[in-house]
Amino acid sequence: MAGETGGEGNEQRGRLARGRYRTDVPASPSLERAQAREVERDVEHLHGPERVTYSRDELVVLVLVRNGGAYVESSVEHYLSLGAKHIVFLDNGSTDGTVEVLKGYGDVTVLRTGLPYKEYNIAFKRYLIERFGRGRWTLSVDVDELFDYPFSDVVGIEALLGYLNENAYTAVVSHMLDMFPGRPLREDGSPADEGGLKESYRFYDISDVRARPYSEVGDIGNVLGNEEIELLWGGVHRRIFGGSPLLTKHPLVFLDERLKPMDLSDHWVGNARVADFTGLLLHYKLVDGIHGQVRREIEVRRDLNLGGKYDRYSGVLQETPSLLIKNAASKELGNVNDLVGTHLVTISRRYMGLVDELDEDRPGRLLDAFFNARTEASALREELEFTRRRRSVAEEHLRSITASRGWKVLAALGRVKTRTRDVLDRLRPGKSDRGSGGPEE
Repeated sequence: MAGETGGEGNEQRGRLARGRYRTDVPASPSLERAQAREVERDVEHLHGPERVTYSRDELVVLVLVRNGGAYVESSVEHYLSLGAKHIVFLDNGSTDGTVEVLKGYGDVTVLRTGLPYKEYNIAFKRYLIERFGRGRWTLSVDVDELFDYPFSDVVGIEALLGYLNENAYTAVVSHMLDMFPGRPLREDGSPADEGGLKESYRFYDISDVRARPYSEVGDIGNVLGNEEIELLWGGVHRRIFGGSPLLTKHPLVFLDERLKPMDLSDHWVGNARVADFTGLLLHYKLVDGIHGQVRREIEVRRDLNLGGKYDRYSGVLQETPSLLIKNAASKELGNVNDLVGTHLVTISRRYMGLVDELDEDRPGRLLDAFFNARTEASALREELEFTRRRRSVAEEHLRSITASRGWKVLAALGRVKTRTRDVLDRLRPGKSDRGSGGPEE
């Protein structure tokens, strides 16, 4: 990223959501260290064990939360059922009873800080990783994100972490998938019905997801275990609200002596050995009651993208309060495996070898058939992308021609020629009587 100047650099850093331009990234490493010390002094313990003892094949989930009372039950139940050893919540000034709800759980630790989110978001998350994750695996998520991974119905969390350890990986890329209901959003009401988030919001749409090579981030020390892993933008937010948010994160990390957690962004890590498969973050932002959340965010301006996404949300929701997101391209999600082979979920032969090893009912010939079909599909996608780029170049070339001075002169001459022909036609004998509107003989 070094050396970028002007509009191109600004566009690139905005797409990647990474850099010292962010309000939650201090201007220098020394200021980062000072900020970290301030967070450590400010955090207070409210509930649960202050220290969590766990091994390299066990997982602790880390959640930064503010006014997430409507989400915490679904969050806690999901991660405990996934096999997490413990969940740590860092509350940032909740006033909706979030802390009181969390105190009812035994496998949960609750901490609190009053420092401003806009400046300390990344420092909060890095603090949690460094406090609970040295030499171990942690999963950093927002309260409205539920992490899952391919074939989690076969590969338990202990086997997954064992696989990552055996292959010396220290991070897992995960892409965000926005979930929404099959009916219009309700302005009032709780985000989750009695069935929880996963039952209430079962639909997704990936038709507006855009992919670019992972290498676009530049050299931040990460080594990919699978070159097919991409960076993703857009999705349903692009279709409904405009803009193109980055969908790629690195939430599952092993903090060794090299890894740089939350590297200039809460989407990124540095110096990581990135696993050969991707996880999925089911994202529950587009839920009932989003209207009130948007109004509150605009009032207090906690959001990092000031004048950005929440203003766009507000404009659309004011115009269409009962917003129906589901369209012809939307699909109902059964489980993560439905997305294997799309941009959202990438797997490798080695990872599928682990799946086959643990699932005796899955014949190996299906694995070969899948990868053969994926190779053919990849070749077709490349051909379509090449055709799309050629068409885009041709359209741009045509626009430049029609905008040129020469084209405008030719167009003006054409109009003159047309007018001249009309005058000559009127001057020809008998022409003046035609079309006069009189009766035909």
